[in-house]
Amino acid sequence: MKPNIIVVGKSGSGKSSSLRNLDPNTTAVLNTERKQLPFKGANKFKNVAVPNLSTFNSAMEKAMASNEIETIVVESFTSLIEMIYREADVRFKGFDVWSFYNKEIDRILNLSKNTDKYIIYLAIDGAYDSDSGVQERFVAVDGNRWKKRVEKEFVCCLFTDNHYGDGGTKFRFRTQSNGNDSAKSPMEMFEDLYIENDLAQVIEKCEEYYN
Repeated sequence: MKPNIIVVGKSGSGKSSSLRNLDPNTTAVLNTERKQLPFKGANKFKNVAVPNLSTFNSAMEKAMASNEIETIVVESFTSLIEMIYREADVRFKGFDVWSFYNKEIDRILNLSKNTDKYIIYLAIDGAYDSDSGVQERFVAVDGNRWKKRVEKEFVCCLFTDNHYGDGGTKFRFRTQSNGNDSAKSPMEMFEDLYIENDLAQVIEKCEEYYN
């Protein structure tokens, strides 16, 4: 099985552009954002527009069953869980809305485990107060069930952490926590705390580490 990956950060911090060097012939992008990918050559990817939860489930099932697809990217987890909530709000009332919401997130995250494909989610982060009152960064979710808990479902949780200097912006990922967020990766998988925002290189490191 392959390690599942989530990339977390604010809008415009380089999450989507990190797909640019993945192989477009073997990568399926389940585009719940329904917008163009922000890099040259993006039209070469198998970019599936996902307008609702039913379409997502069908697209995910098809991609996971395909012999051609090696990497599945969900762009993004944030808009996906918004879809889940809208579906729950239409179908249920009261507590049953949140029960469906929580169970669907659990079901979908479990799809990224025990598979021979790389499953990568992109997600917006949110600020949460710790017990000591210090703000911490975690994957943004509604409700309490998944608050500060999404990251535990992933082997790699990379946070965007860009460097701004005179030479412009250097887009990068942080591979371990800075103490105020939930970034993590397997011990010694990455030599450096900061790496280029390139998911092709991340997958290459995963292959070297586990094989």
